[in-house]
Amino acid sequence: MICNDFKIDYGSWFEEGGYSQIYPIYGKSNLAFKEFRNKKKAEYAYSVQKKLSKFDLAPKVYGKICRLEFQPEIDVYQPDPSDWGYITELATVPNANTIISMKQIQYLVNQIQEKTKLKFWDCHWYNIGLIRRRGRNRVVCIDTGKESFDGDSNAWGFANPGPKCCYCNKYQCRCSED
Repeated sequence: MICNDFKIDYGSWFEEGGYSQIYPIYGKSNLAFKEFRNKKKAEYAYSVQKKLSKFDLAPKVYGKICRLEFQPEIDVYQPDPSDWGYITELATVPNANTIISMKQIQYLVNQIQEKTKLKFWDCHWYNIGLIRRRGRNRVVCIDTGKESFDGDSNAWGFANPGPKCCYCNKYQCRCSED
C-alpha cells in the first residue's frame, strides 16, 4: 500500500544501515521514513519500535507499514516508490563515544529489558540516538530490526546485553582477553 500523505525528499540527505535506510520526509524536518528490504523485515522492526516507543525507549512511530513515493523534482530522475517501511520520529545520532556514555547505553539496555522483556544485543553507538522529551535529550534505541534483538552476545562480545562486562561489571574491560 502506498501512503499518499507523505513523500520522500529525494534531493536531501539519507542514511544507510546494514538492513535499512532512513530518508527525510518532504516538508517535515522532524520525521523520517525507515525503509527495509522487504515487508517482513519492516513489520518486525515496526512492531519492536512501536513497543519501545510506548516507554520513550525508541522514537515514535506514525501510521502503518507502507511504501512512499519520492517528491518529484524538476530535471531529476524520478525513482520508483520505496520498498516497505514506516514513518518515524527523527532521532539525532551523535558520533561514537562522544556525548552518549556507556553507562547511558547500559541504562537503556536495562530499561528495554525491564519494561518490554526484550534484549537489545546490538547496542553500539550507531544504533543509539537522542530524542527530545520534556525539554531534555533522551537516549533511545534506533535499530529495532531482528538483528538487534536476536542473539546471544552483544556488540562488545559479552554474554549479557549492554557494554558492561557481565564478569567484572566494568566498561571496556579486558576480562575475556586473559
